[in-house]
Amino acid sequence: MKLTKKQIELIIENTPKTLKGQHASLDCDFGYFMEHGANWSYRVGWVKFRDGMALVVKAMGIIQ
Repeated sequence: MKLTKKQIELIIENTPKTLKGQHASLDCDFGYFMEHGANWSYRVGWVKFRDGMALVVKAMGIIQ
């Protein structure tokens, strides 16, 4: 699913601080956002976190 930049920013704001800057594989893809003309994208998905799952944004392999 294509997401908006505003949606990406909201997910980043609500990402647990302990996950930010980490490398992790997405267990389930949710969507993406690619800026016009960019050769990379933000990928959004679920990762395992503590006893549950967290919705995160990855850019170039790093959780934002």
